[in-house]
Amino acid sequence: MKLSRKWLSEFVDLDPAISDRQYAEAMTLSGSKVEGTQDLGAQIQNVVVGKIIEMTRHPDSDHMWVCRVDAGGPRLLQIVTGAQNQKVGDYVPVALDNALLPGGKTINTAMSRGVLSEGMLCSLKELDLTRHDFPYACEDGLFVLEESCAPGDDIRPIIGRDDHVVEFEITPNRSDCLSMIGMARETAVTFGKALRLHEPVVKGSGGNAADLVSVRIDNPELCLRYTARMVKNVKIAPSPKWMRERIAASGIRPINNIVDITNYVMLEYGQP
Repeated sequence: MKLSRKWLSEFVDLDPAISDRQYAEAMTLSGSKVEGTQDLGAQIQNVVVGKIIEMTRHPDSDHMWVCRVDAGGPRLLQIVTGAQNQKVGDYVPVALDNALLPGGKTINTAMSRGVLSEGMLCSLKELDLTRHDFPYACEDGLFVLEESCAPGDDIRPIIGRDDHVVEFEITPNRSDCLSMIGMARETAVTFGKALRLHEPVVKGSGGNAADLVSVRIDNPELCLRYTARMVKNVKIAPSPKWMRERIAASGIRPINNIVDITNYVMLEYGQP
């Protein structure tokens, strides 16, 4: 089971100074074996938000652009790109000089057909993202950001790569640990912290569900109680960003709000 430490903080207040290794060792000694840990942003270094201030055609290319970009520094950067979906005023991820990208790729200042390029404007793929992570984005061009951000901001929190994931080996006799709340309970006991659980609030819209759906229990000895709630006027759309990030960190690909909320409840409560 993969556990997002960022999501875990909703249930248990751990000291941020506790490293992944310290957390893993303490949890393993308490009986919850850790197979490994992962820093989701470890392979993204020196990548920030940039605002495109000016665009001119490359003097030696009919499809490349020379962009002047505000990356939060003391001066504008000049960066050459072959993408076509950007415009002046757009916010895009900028890999600065000596940046690191997923897969071990490094970016440095270089000449592009005789023009100085002081970095690279990034696409989804170059940040190891897809449209499942950001449904509004273009896969065939630059990743034009619609998130709230400013030039110079670290890109990792904006794209959900500021999280750390811990993978546990859950044995068959500990099915109670196959959920976020289950592992939060184990974490709280291990570190002597309070467990903070929230109570779900369901706001009804009136009416009687029994008029629309019926429930029959065929074997009351095995199923003592079964309840159902009717949800109407559902629109299939992308899930909120925070939900997409949490289920992606747990190893499940975001699809849409209907699929994602089902997976989210399963991950949090252990109930499919």
